[in-house]
Amino acid sequence: MEVSNYIKMRDQMQKRFLTYDQKEIEGKFAFDDDYFYVPYLFEEWRVNRHTGVVEGSKDHFLHVHQGSFNETLTIFDLLCCGKKEIVLAGTYARTNSLKGTIKGRTIASGVHDSRAARYDGHVEQLKKACVSLSGKPYSPGDAAFVFHVFPFLPLVFQFWESDEEFPPVLKFMWDENVLDYLRFETLYYVMGDFLDALDQAFDACKTEA
Repeated sequence: MEVSNYIKMRDQMQKRFLTYDQKEIEGKFAFDDDYFYVPYLFEEWRVNRHTGVVEGSKDHFLHVHQGSFNETLTIFDLLCCGKKEIVLAGTYARTNSLKGTIKGRTIASGVHDSRAARYDGHVEQLKKACVSLSGKPYSPGDAAFVFHVFPFLPLVFQFWESDEEFPPVLKFMWDENVLDYLRFETLYYVMGDFLDALDQAFDACKTEA
C-alpha cells in the first residue's frame, strides 16, 4: 500500500522532533522519562521522547492510536515553536483578523462552506453535539460555543442558519495571542480536527433524535 505524502511528512517531523532540546519542552506540559503529555481537543495525547511518535487515547492510554498529520503537526507546533510563558489576551478575533496577520489573509476561501450546509436546518442537533463535547454557550450565533484546543487555549465556534437572503455561516474565533503558540497555518489543522470531531457528535445526535 502506497504511503501518502501527509504520512511521510508526519514521520519526517517525528524524526525532527528528536533534534529539539527536550529540556526546553519540559517546562510546558507534564512529562516522564518516556513521554510528554498534551491534552488536545477531546482526547489525551502523548509524545514519545525516544521516537517522536504522537499517540492519542480516550481511555487514559489503555488503547492508543497514532496521530494524523494534522494532530501530530499541531502538537509539535505547540511544544517546539510556541512561547514558553502562556499569556492570553482574553479577547477574541476571527482567524483572518488576528494580530500579526495580513488583513484578509486566508488559506482557502469558503473552506467551511460544506460543513455549514451540512448543519443547516439541524441547529438543535448541532447544539446537542456541542454540549456533548463539553462546549460552553457563547453569543452571538444560532449555535455558538467555547471549546478548548489545549487546556489553556480557547476556541469559539459560531454557526448561523440560512434565511431567505443569506446562506448558512460557520465561523471561528481565537484568543488574539494565539499566534504566540501556533502558526497561522496550524490554526486550519485545528479547525479541521475540531470539525471532524463535531461531525461525529452531530451524527450521533441526529441518530438519537
